[in-house]
Amino acid sequence: MTEKNRIQWSLFLLRIGVFIVMFVWTLDKFINQEHAVTVYKHFYFMDIELSMMTIVGVVEMVIILGFVAGLYKRFTYGFVMIVHGISTLSSWKQYTVDINLLFFAAWPMLAACIALYLLRDMDKKWVLSKVK
Repeated sequence: MTEKNRIQWSLFLLRIGVFIVMFVWTLDKFINQEHAVTVYKHFYFMDIELSMMTIVGVVEMVIILGFVAGLYKRFTYGFVMIVHGISTLSSWKQYTVDINLLFFAAWPMLAACIALYLLRDMDKKWVLSKVK
């Protein structure tokens, strides 16, 4: 296996792994809207109506499906990186005050999001668009 092929497979696997987490988070906005509203209120200090959570979920789903398909990489990869970065940083109490070890998994995922964004032009395995 060539170096280029190993890099492309690695980026593809990172993209699939990040997508799985983002997909489940997005599904939560449809399946358990009360939970999603509570998360937004507690971590992001945003009071979102249940009806608005569906709209947030639809927009997020469209973007993460574009992400997993490798479409509009600068926008979709950037969106995933920024959203996950905000989520990671907004959970600061979980790392310092109310220590919850499960929240520490956000840091390697953030690193994966940053790597995908920085290397998006090399992520060409099973993408629908070669556009950066």
